[in-house]
Amino acid sequence: MDNDAQKPVQLIINPRSGYGGRHHMLGELRASLRRARLEATEYVTKGYDDAARCASEIAGLVRAVLVWGGDGTVNAVANGLAGSDTPILPYPAGTENLLAKELRIPSDPHRIVEILQYGRIVRCDMGRINGRSFMLIIGVGFDGEVVRRLSITRSGHISHLSYFWPIWRTFWEHNFPRMRIVADGRQIFDDFGLAFIGNISRYAVGLRICHNAVYDDGLLDLVVFSCREQTALLFHAAWTLLRRHPLKGNVIYKQFRNLRIECDRTVFSQVDGDVGPDTPLDISVAPAQIRLIIPHEKPNAWGLWPWKGSNGT
Repeated sequence: MDNDAQKPVQLIINPRSGYGGRHHMLGELRASLRRARLEATEYVTKGYDDAARCASEIAGLVRAVLVWGGDGTVNAVANGLAGSDTPILPYPAGTENLLAKELRIPSDPHRIVEILQYGRIVRCDMGRINGRSFMLIIGVGFDGEVVRRLSITRSGHISHLSYFWPIWRTFWEHNFPRMRIVADGRQIFDDFGLAFIGNISRYAVGLRICHNAVYDDGLLDLVVFSCREQTALLFHAAWTLLRRHPLKGNVIYKQFRNLRIECDRTVFSQVDGDVGPDTPLDISVAPAQIRLIIPHEKPNAWGLWPWKGSNGT
């Protein structure tokens, strides 16, 4: 980052993020940047495509991009910067902030500026789903239906409570589809169920569904839960909470580079927390990576998994 030290920092802001007590932290972040004598320019995004466009236009022109928003905003910025040398530092201002949690990026503005100045730069894989890029995790089936229901009624910022009714209704009304899944040219599943594909281990509310996923290993992780009815889903959920799901029956865990999912009817997906494409799905590791700024701290004995990535530069 030394060669870019004279370039400004670009702050991309999602105005729908920063609910409750977090919103005042945007002012504290600006103050911390000034105290560190870092020149910063700001852009308030109007939506996903707008954030991606802004990021693509500033690639190579700024020292780094500091993203104020959730995982969807980070995804948009990453799409604009994929393949460039301009790194991203996500500020966890959204509902889940899966990437920031995975990388142990704090919400304290002063610490964020320290990481911006002295953090380590790593390369992060990206995936492709039906021609669209993603960074974190895909849910196919039940998960996709929940996000679709939420998107229909969503207005403004959402919280964890916003998911209650979509999850409740989907649980009772969901009809599990039959899925045919082919990974790297080999059929590995042909039954009723739901699937997750991850580039990181972390999912909502702290679940680690794709527990072996590493952000820079050149692979994506697939978890398939064989499931025909709601009672089976409850058992899968319980074993996942206990982090025992890969050891139990009716669960497939596999790493891959190319994947195809076909279903016996149209099935919804979610991509990094937003509504994704319907089946059939073609999913693969994208050729272009992005650069992230992460803290320098060493992992402790209780938190090794967010630090399995090793491709630091």
